[in-house]
Amino acid sequence: MPIHRPRTVVSDPGASPFPAAGEHAPLSGLDEFLIHNAPFPVRVMWTPDAQAYERVWFTCQDRVGELLAVIGLAFYPNLGTAEAFAIVNVRGRHTTVRAHRKLATDRMDMVLGPFSFEVVEPFRQWRLRLDPAASEHGIGYDITWLDTKRPVFRQLGAGMIVGGRAVSPVAGYDGFGRQEGWVESAGERFTLSPATHLGTRDHHWGTRDGVGGPGRYMGMQHPHSGEWVEFEELGIWGDHVLYNIGDARRRSATLARRVHRMRFEPDTHLLRSGEVDLVFADGSVKTMTFERLGNQIAFLRCGLYGGPNGGTPDGDLWHGMAVAQGDEVVVHGETFDVNDPAVRSRLAGQDQHHCRVECDGEVTYGLVEPYDTLCYEVAKAGVMGFSLLDPAT
Repeated sequence: MPIHRPRTVVSDPGASPFPAAGEHAPLSGLDEFLIHNAPFPVRVMWTPDAQAYERVWFTCQDRVGELLAVIGLAFYPNLGTAEAFAIVNVRGRHTTVRAHRKLATDRMDMVLGPFSFEVVEPFRQWRLRLDPAASEHGIGYDITWLDTKRPVFRQLGAGMIVGGRAVSPVAGYDGFGRQEGWVESAGERFTLSPATHLGTRDHHWGTRDGVGGPGRYMGMQHPHSGEWVEFEELGIWGDHVLYNIGDARRRSATLARRVHRMRFEPDTHLLRSGEVDLVFADGSVKTMTFERLGNQIAFLRCGLYGGPNGGTPDGDLWHGMAVAQGDEVVVHGETFDVNDPAVRSRLAGQDQHHCRVECDGEVTYGLVEPYDTLCYEVAKAGVMGFSLLDPAT
């Protein structure tokens, strides 16, 4: 009878610390632990819905308008696919790298081609890496992510029905942080430090409209997701109010309402600047103003975020679509000059605009996420709490 010897220590950060042989699939090494919430292995999703997903997301932006990076990793258990992407915008040079493979049995394996995601300390520190040589598209990074605001679990969208179909709630948490390390683009390296670079992150799971391709898209689309902005004492993540790690307020808060007044580019109708009234639960109101820094935009269609404008600009790829065959990893990407208005119009969709933000005399730098140009149409119509600002004001 064969005797199993102690496992070999995993040396590649981001790989599963508890690997198991494929002969045990769908069981993974994680299934040895007492962690199950349903009568299935961890690899098996609680719902048969093809649009089930789980995703982590990170951003890194400076305070001067030269560097914006958006990074994501997603698993689609019922489609059997996994993908990662990175968007790096340097003064309007917008480069994307995407990687695809079949989903492994072990969902703790967060290495995907040239990408690596590593939990160093839960809710405190991650390490994110993209090998610039392996990516073959001129971008790379080695980022230490350090949490500053307290991530708090919550559910969104419970009880929603779209097109006669029940949509499961999305669960997860979000947060803010600082970064150390470096980001490289076209041979130019940027050194990151907590004094000069900040960002937001989230981790969500559930089901999402459009996962699997345009044939699975029911048309759900917010004209404006919100603002992801961190101030010294609190962070505004859409309608979620987050507090510093260690703050005496033990949980988080939710805004009662947001009222937006926005200004758009006259030729492209992409968001340019604006202001939003933040109405807190106690009735108090703070007005937050924002203005985009140059053309520092992350066009998320390039990161597979499909919607009314389609998926990726070239190929119309959406989240979860099967790109890799067998055991291969497919890596691809492109670079656009988004200083060109015609290019911005072509790429527009769910977009992250890097902005200078001010509220109560405090200045910071964060992200504003509309769906361009749907947001303009809604503001022009003056509905859903959105309106246009006079271009001259």
